[in-house]
Amino acid sequence: MSTPTRDQQLQRDVLDALAHDTTLLPGEVAVSVRDGVVTLSGIVRTYGEKCVALDVALRCRGANAVADEIRVRVPAAFGPSDSDMAGALLRAVTDDLHIPAGDVHITVQNGWVTLTGRVARREQCEAIDHAARRLLGFTGLSNLIQTADRTADAAPPQPVHHSPNAAAASTPTS
Repeated sequence: MSTPTRDQQLQRDVLDALAHDTTLLPGEVAVSVRDGVVTLSGIVRTYGEKCVALDVALRCRGANAVADEIRVRVPAAFGPSDSDMAGALLRAVTDDLHIPAGDVHITVQNGWVTLTGRVARREQCEAIDHAARRLLGFTGLSNLIQTADRTADAAPPQPVHHSPNAAAASTPTS
C-alpha cells in the first residue's frame, strides 16, 4: 500500500512526464493518485493523445494501475463526419484488406466505431481494428468481429476497447 507521500511524488512524476510529452497540450490531462493507482482525466483532441497519456502514466515508476477517465472530443469544425469515417473505413476494408463488404458491419457514432460481422482469420480482424484506429476523428472502438476458426469463437466476443466514457461517446460533441 502506498503512503500519501509516495502518492504525491507519483502524481508529480506523472504530471512532469506528461508536461514533457510534445503531443499533449499543457493542462489537458489531470492526474490524481491514490494507493499507487493513477487516475487520468480531462479532454483531449485525438485518440492518439489519449493513448500517449496512458502510456506515459504507465511508464512512471510506482504506477501500479491506471484508471482512464480521459475523453476524446474532436471539434466538429476539424473532424470528419461519421459518414465520412464509415466510408473511409469501408474502403479500407474492401479495397486495402480485400474483405467482402458484407462480411464486416461498420457503425460510427460521434467518432466511436463499432465493428461486427465475421472474417476468416484473426489477422483480418486485427487489420480492420488497426485501420479504424487510424481514422481522423476516431474517439473509441468496440470490435465485436468474430473469426471463422472455432477457437476464436469458443468465447463470446468482447469489445477490444471499452472506455468508461462510452456514454460520452454516444452524446453529440460540440
